[in-house]
Amino acid sequence: MLTRFLGPAVAASLLVIQAQAQTQQPPQVFRSGVSTVAVYATVTDRTGQLVRGLTRDDFEILDNGQPQTLTAFSTTLQPITAVLLVDTSASMALTLDLARQAAEQFIIRMMPGDRARVGDFSDTIHLGRPFSGDRDGLLKAFRDELHIGNPTRLWDAVGETLTALSTEGGRRVVIVFTDGQDTASTADANAVLERARAEDVMIYCVQIRSRTRPDLEWDILGSRTNQTLRDPRRRPPPGQVLRGLSTQTGGLHFTLTQNDDVNATFTQVAIELHQQYLLGFTPAQPDGKVHELAVRVKQPRLLVRARKSYLAAREPR
Repeated sequence: MLTRFLGPAVAASLLVIQAQAQTQQPPQVFRSGVSTVAVYATVTDRTGQLVRGLTRDDFEILDNGQPQTLTAFSTTLQPITAVLLVDTSASMALTLDLARQAAEQFIIRMMPGDRARVGDFSDTIHLGRPFSGDRDGLLKAFRDELHIGNPTRLWDAVGETLTALSTEGGRRVVIVFTDGQDTASTADANAVLERARAEDVMIYCVQIRSRTRPDLEWDILGSRTNQTLRDPRRRPPPGQVLRGLSTQTGGLHFTLTQNDDVNATFTQVAIELHQQYLLGFTPAQPDGKVHELAVRVKQPRLLVRARKSYLAAREPR
């Protein structure tokens, strides 16, 4: 039974969401473009509890500091299309089981209409079976099909997931389970952020606290060709990079250790992803540039998390 794994309170919340997903009409799915910019917003109170029941009039969106008129608003449960990426490199050797467990907990909590694809990365990148709502098949892929390697191509892997999601509609999410170390990518975090921003993809970064030396992979490689990557003084802390990527795309960054309650954590993530507000507006200046976004709630003492920018696509000629 669900309560056996989740506890009565959170199990009840998930069962309510599942019932709603099964009885509601399929939600209207649209993607950002010239006519409409879609923004998914999570609203919480000061204790971190999700806030539901807000209306269109409770929200305000600023595009480069200018208030915008909402042309779309929905509180309908929104299915998601997600890629789950697990870091299987050498620096994750002692925490890989925790990363795998966390990913499995997310799959267990998938709702009707959700679709996912699983993958892993180290010195190579593997994206497994096509997108599917088959939780048993996805769980089997995580348990039987992970590839172990040495160095880490974190940003290259996230880039490949963006490519995999590029043909999908609706709300698209990347959930990456990693310690944040990258030792072998040709791409970097800035390039990934630019793509995610342009393609309207949320990135959730689950940072697993590594129990190995940060330079372990370099020792295994026996090569230190990239001085910037090699020298810790020349690169920001992994948590800072992951947090910035999540914040800018409207996702979430959090850390996991062996002592954390993985079940409760991913119950909260699953509920959040299905309880977001969908806002939309028509950009006044489709100039092909990156615009700053700010989403506000007029009610006091409420917090909003949404993406911080978008690419204002030019009108077709």
